Amino acid sequence: MPIHSIHWKAFASGLDDEAVLCAAMTWLCCDFEKVEVEKTTSFHGSPIHIISADISKRGQARRALAHLGEKVLQEIISGLEHRLDDENCIHFRLRIADLVCGHIILAEPGEDRAVKGKVKLQVYPGDKPSEVAEILFKEAIERAERMGFPQAVS
Repeated sequence: MPIHSIHWKAFASGLDDEAVLCAAMTWLCCDFEKVEVEKTTSFHGSPIHIISADISKRGQARRALAHLGEKVLQEIISGLEHRLDDENCIHFRLRIADLVCGHIILAEPGEDRAVKGKVKLQVYPGDKPSEVAEILFKEAIERAERMGFPQAVS
């Protein structure tokens, strides 16, 4: 599969329980990567937690991508022209409130509370990034169907 890596990032305020969001992101990553938390302050001085995870091993990235499930992968691929950037990355966002409950649902444009996902494609000279993305996502959909993803939170 033509994937390089997956990166996840979310922001939690000082009022949020970052441990719950970390657990949800670990589940989202199929327990492959350690989720990192950076504690900082906002411009106005309130505490903020930046929660991120990178999956750079291709096999793990393929499984984590398929973990999104057939429905979400279909939604991403149907809006591919708006999600693919010049650096061969596909961007999408998942609703935080649903993710912490074990449901993977794409966030609507303009929603503030979301986990940002970025899939870096493995594109070689002469390849069209959109065609590479379609191959990647179709293979991920097949894997999701075969493995029964997304699996419930354990």
